[in-house]
Amino acid sequence: MRGMSETLVLTHGCSLSNLPLFVAVGEGLFADQGLRVEAPYFDDITSTAELLVTGVADLGTAGFTQPLIDSERTDPPVLVAGSGLMGVFVLTRELLPNASALAGAPVGTFRTDPMEVLLHDVLAASGLSMSDVEIRYFDVLNHAIEEFEAGELAALTLAEPYAGRVRAAGAHVLSDGTDVWGNPFPDTTLVASSRFLRERPDQVRAAIRAMLRAYDVILADLPAALRHARDYFPGYSLDELVDAVRRQPSRIDIRDLTATVYGRWDTLRSLDLVSQDAEMPLHAVNLDLLNAELAAVPAAKEIAR
Repeated sequence: MRGMSETLVLTHGCSLSNLPLFVAVGEGLFADQGLRVEAPYFDDITSTAELLVTGVADLGTAGFTQPLIDSERTDPPVLVAGSGLMGVFVLTRELLPNASALAGAPVGTFRTDPMEVLLHDVLAASGLSMSDVEIRYFDVLNHAIEEFEAGELAALTLAEPYAGRVRAAGAHVLSDGTDVWGNPFPDTTLVASSRFLRERPDQVRAAIRAMLRAYDVILADLPAALRHARDYFPGYSLDELVDAVRRQPSRIDIRDLTATVYGRWDTLRSLDLVSQDAEMPLHAVNLDLLNAELAAVPAAKEIAR
């Protein structure tokens, strides 16, 4: 187990729904809470899950479905707070009336990511299963985008800011997720390994506190906050990132969205991402520390007055 003086490697995804983590690192907000952290650059969608599975990381941001998918592991990740909302899309090259028009067509997505879960639900809403289209799985975002732009894919799931750029180049939005999951819904969440949460709750709560303070920074001055994300999105202008965050806003308090998280369980079974006979893992979400931290915030502000 890592001690307080050791560096925590933070997992994170590749979309702007990870912005609070990037800001918390860049502004030194984790350090302010006594946490030494490192957030490496990733362009591989599977990196987050692999770091959690291998035990390299005990803390970080991950897709909101990851704690459900990994719930049967010995030391599964637990969802402890939010990070970012929505901002995931099913994009098409041609303007289509509905998803049924994709029958038999090649469609790109990313295995185990919420984007795959969204694709399943969008297809299901039009009476299609995943087997009714030609699924092509990718690990690296740029490879998927290149194939889409080359005309090799009829549709592709993407998150911000990548979706915004592809859309600006002429792609059409078949779904922004709100049609099947409601508005809003979580995309990326803060997770901690079950063991780390059990043995180091103070550190997990400190991370939640840092994320909440990062959220305040984002609300106060979004362009300034985004300078901490620029290195994670090379080649994207500040204007592009600002525009993307408006479609994928940050939010740490997602206590009202747990039903949306658990509501994806049947889809995960349909995708064979969890055992068919597994019961819904209610332990995959634990917002006790978030509750405690949010309850302490008004008291702290009152004392400061």
